[in-house]
Amino acid sequence: MTLDNFQIIMKRFILLGFVFVFILTNAQNKSTSDTRTTVLKSENNWNKQEADNTSNTNIQYLADGISYSTKADGIFLTLPKSTSNVKLFSLTGEAVWSGNLVQGRFFIPTRAGIYFLRINNKSYKIVCK
Repeated sequence: MTLDNFQIIMKRFILLGFVFVFILTNAQNKSTSDTRTTVLKSENNWNKQEADNTSNTNIQYLADGISYSTKADGIFLTLPKSTSNVKLFSLTGEAVWSGNLVQGRFFIPTRAGIYFLRINNKSYKIVCK
C-alpha cells in the first residue's frame, strides 16, 4: 500500500465518521437549540409534576383505551397496548415527532398550538394551550 492510497483511505474513513456523527445528532428530528426532552416515560414514579396538577376533567379518552391530557408545554399520553405507532403533526402538516411507544405513560413536549396526533393509523386533533 502506497502513501497516497493510505491517505485516500484515511480521508474516506474520517468522512464516514463525520457522516455517522451527523446522522446520530439529527436522528431525533429536533433543532440543536431545542433542549427539551423528546419523549419522557416513567413507570411507577411519574416524575412530571404538571401531571399531578392535571384534573380528571382535562383527560380525553380516545379509541382503544388511549387517553391524553394537554398543557402549554406538551401532551401527556397513556397507551394501554404493548406497542403503538405514534406520530405528531403540526397544523401545517410538518411531522413534529414520530416513533413506536410501548405501553405506559409518556410526555411529548410541544408548544402551545393545534396538533394532529396519529396513533396506529387513527388521527385525532389535539389543542395545547
